Amino acid sequence: MAERTFLNPTQAKEVEEQLFSTLRQQVGRSVPMPLPRQDFWIKVGQLLDTVEMEVHEVYRTVGPSLKMQTIQKRQANIRRTASELARKRLVAMMQHSASIALRTEGGSQGQELANLDWSRHDPSEREFYSNATEQLNRFKQTVNWNAMQMGLASEELSPSFTLAAGTTQLDSFVPESGGLTGQGPPTIALEENSKPLPDMELDEEENLAKADAFPELEGIQPVEERPVATAMEEGSNHAAAMDLAPSKKSELMDFDAWADAEASVEAPPEVVEEIIEPDQGQLMRVRVLQSMDDPIITADGEIELGAGDILFLDETTANYLVDSGVAESAAL
Repeated sequence: MAERTFLNPTQAKEVEEQLFSTLRQQVGRSVPMPLPRQDFWIKVGQLLDTVEMEVHEVYRTVGPSLKMQTIQKRQANIRRTASELARKRLVAMMQHSASIALRTEGGSQGQELANLDWSRHDPSEREFYSNATEQLNRFKQTVNWNAMQMGLASEELSPSFTLAAGTTQLDSFVPESGGLTGQGPPTIALEENSKPLPDMELDEEENLAKADAFPELEGIQPVEERPVATAMEEGSNHAAAMDLAPSKKSELMDFDAWADAEASVEAPPEVVEEIIEPDQGQLMRVRVLQSMDDPIITADGEIELGAGDILFLDETTANYLVDSGVAESAAL
């Protein structure tokens, strides 16, 4: 919510006098009268906020009294005057815009009324005037106002300007309300011949195949695959057919010559594999003198030590326990 600004008594009295004076000038006029200041309606709002704060202050300090009733009547009078002035000024602006846009003369496009001097009017009123002019131009285009006033022949003689879709007018680049002329941009006709794009059918398998392609093999001609013969032609023989075919003459084997050849081949010397047995080490007999909460790790696994236990341990573990005072040697 915007922060409220209040007026001092001098400023409040000045704005109130300007409000009543402007209403007296606007009564009976068909055109909007110039305002005493550009921020006129903002000051009227601040004036009403100031009067309302005076009502609350008097009620808090004095309570319901004649003074508070006088301030409330003043507040109601200011609100009624502001409402009447706003209604008359908006009607006058609408009438001014309609008088310029909807001309009753047949051929000329001259203006009967002069344009408003927006330096002497409120910016919010200028925005309202621009919106009203835009709506009037749309109304004229909808009812074909030019043909109604100039005849049907004017449509054939006058060229029809149809601009491409997305055309931007110069008024769009002017930050002020109303554009270059203060009456908003003129209504233009835009082309509407755009056709929807056809839906493309995408094959998911083809997209995956393209994504998995090897870029380093692009441009290389693929190797043609030769068909594999599944059945042999009739009348043709395989290359190994002569070797596998049975011989017409049975060969006689000389077993004596074969035995002599086998005997002449010397048998390789026998390799004697030496099996090395791991050294198991000697075991020592020890007596545990002190119990331990945690087990110890030996070559055979984990064992727990309790006072008075007799254990057979490897030499390394036994010597470690004896040196640390946990156990003592108990050789037989």
